[in-house]
Amino acid sequence: MTLLLAIVALAGLAWLAVFVLRGSLVAGGMLFVVVAACFGFHFMQFDVGPIPLTLDRLFVLLLGGMYVVQRRMGKTQPKPLDRLDLLIFAFLALVTASTFTHDWHASFNKDVVPLWRLIAGYLVPFAVYWVVRQARLTRSNVLWVHGALALFGLYLAVTGILEITQQWSLVFPRHIADPKLGLHFGRARGPMLHAATFGLCLTIGMLALLVCLPRGGRVAKALMLSTLPLFLASIYFSYTRTVWLGAMMSLFILLWMTLSGPRRVLILASVAAACLLVGLTHWEQLVALKRDSSASETKSSTVMRASFTYVSWQMFLDHPLWGCGFGHFPVAKRDYLADRSTSLPLEAIWHEAHHNVFLSLLTETGIFGMLLFMAILWTWGRGAWRLWYDRSLPDWMRWHGLLMACSLGAYGLSLLFFELTYSPVDNAIVFYLAGITAGLRSLAGHAHRVQLPGLLGLWTAGSQQSAGLTANG
Repeated sequence: MTLLLAIVALAGLAWLAVFVLRGSLVAGGMLFVVVAACFGFHFMQFDVGPIPLTLDRLFVLLLGGMYVVQRRMGKTQPKPLDRLDLLIFAFLALVTASTFTHDWHASFNKDVVPLWRLIAGYLVPFAVYWVVRQARLTRSNVLWVHGALALFGLYLAVTGILEITQQWSLVFPRHIADPKLGLHFGRARGPMLHAATFGLCLTIGMLALLVCLPRGGRVAKALMLSTLPLFLASIYFSYTRTVWLGAMMSLFILLWMTLSGPRRVLILASVAAACLLVGLTHWEQLVALKRDSSASETKSSTVMRASFTYVSWQMFLDHPLWGCGFGHFPVAKRDYLADRSTSLPLEAIWHEAHHNVFLSLLTETGIFGMLLFMAILWTWGRGAWRLWYDRSLPDWMRWHGLLMACSLGAYGLSLLFFELTYSPVDNAIVFYLAGITAGLRSLAGHAHRVQLPGLLGLWTAGSQQSAGLTANG
């Protein structure tokens, strides 16, 4: 038995070495997204210290090591820094400083410390962003990403339907069927155990399917179209208004960017009118939506968002520039809940995490943190928009710009109604697409390069020289 285990271990190390030396960084980033979504903490964990080891945490270390090794071997495609990178570096520096200048090891909400939110919410997604931004981006691997996202979305769609129909023997991973784990049991929530995260990933998978659609043959198109009802049904079964709104917003952007002339006006006006009609005639049912909790509890959760907004504004007025410290809203807000100048039920949010990333950043990192994050989103959207509308670029670059722009629609709605820094999945999948978009912008000449003095300037010059040597063979 010992000999068998040794053989298996050696074989595993051999394959690991092949993956590190010859594997695609773009594929590695996609695999991390899948592993983080499906095989995270609830799937398996190893207690080896203060922070349990999980497969996704091990994989991100592997991805980082893979990047370092391949960069040393000249197998990456380094790209010069641009203004977007400076925005991201400034934002990460601000959030990191805000974390460590306050009580960063205190446990405030469900045993989640500010340091963990920093790592899971921003540092890990940025690592994925940077790796794929510096990876070799070719037609084949970018199109592979679109296909992989579509297949991942199809898996989520089927899983969501199996959950709603309670076909637990067919659900994988098995932790999805445990009502004691995660949140939103009774809705389609997938392996993430959270309906909003599930819905965001599912929507991006559906968008990737639609992006793949024009490139398929007649049979392939028929097969892809036949799976579209599964996506739409599973999005509905999430019973989460944010997911519904995000899917509608992303599809609206897709129609806007792909249609033109009178047809665009007619179709989009019809869609907008239909959405408005549904909203006006079914407003009470949407507000008091009955799902895994009662309709009254769902309506109460809607009212709580007004309390979050009020408390956030009061906290911002007291700490407008630098905030109360990243990760400190769950406790710092309690000093404001005794306010009797408003009729809002402020005490209802006593044990709740924030429900809006923008307001969360505003209260925890001040006006600078929120504006930097919004500038990053704007730059991502602008870069994706320019990729799509640049007719001189090859189609595979333009299609990725379209996918990124539409994905930002769903992501933006999630940012408005949920705090996305408690797990790496939500930000990682969008940062992954953004890393590819940033790399393509640089290859297309759309990036605004910067000249940096000192060591950073030497590093940038070295990256340009390395990229030139790589391009010349």
